[in-house]
Amino acid sequence: MPGGVMNIVISWDRHGDVSAGASGVQTASMMLDTSKPFSLLGVGFKAGGSFPFFPMPVGELHNLFVPLESVWGARAGEVCDRVMHARTPSAKVAVMERALLSAARGRREQHTSVRYGVAALRKQRPVASVVDEIGLSPRRFIEIFRNEVGVTPKAFARVHRFQHVLGRVERLTEVDWSAVALDAGYFDQAHFIHDFREFAGVSPSMYLKYRTARNHIAVHD
Repeated sequence: MPGGVMNIVISWDRHGDVSAGASGVQTASMMLDTSKPFSLLGVGFKAGGSFPFFPMPVGELHNLFVPLESVWGARAGEVCDRVMHARTPSAKVAVMERALLSAARGRREQHTSVRYGVAALRKQRPVASVVDEIGLSPRRFIEIFRNEVGVTPKAFARVHRFQHVLGRVERLTEVDWSAVALDAGYFDQAHFIHDFREFAGVSPSMYLKYRTARNHIAVHD
């Protein structure tokens, strides 16, 4: 399920085949093949926290999953090799931490408008009111926000509201979806169902039936 964040993933199977990729912010569900066992080292960035580690504006990776070498070049292969040769999980994490610090090159400070915007939009504040308080033009704020967060403020707010819904029903087996939609700030049931289908790829009832975790459902042939 889309979560409004970016990820870097290195995975390997029992044969030693390694793959590494970077995921931009997703605004649609993704299909994951879990038919074969594999091991994985993943980095999940906080919203707006990924931009120092990528050489391009992270908005260019929206809804994409690209090979890590497309982002880090030949250094991606070196990092994968070091991860594979590290003997313990903590050593593998240390390899990735050093790689991230090297990629950031000290560039870790969010633009103040992005930091404020992310916090405000998480509270379900209207985008227009956030822009008014920041004092930037809407066009400039959208540009900066997308470059550092990976999506526009409006898209981020929609995904966060969707995640709020998933959090509300996480431990429930029976759900009053109308009440959940109202609590999340949707205008009406139709708007809620449209957004849910767009982000989850299934209806709310299908999600509840096949959910295996908050952000995962089992897909059967």
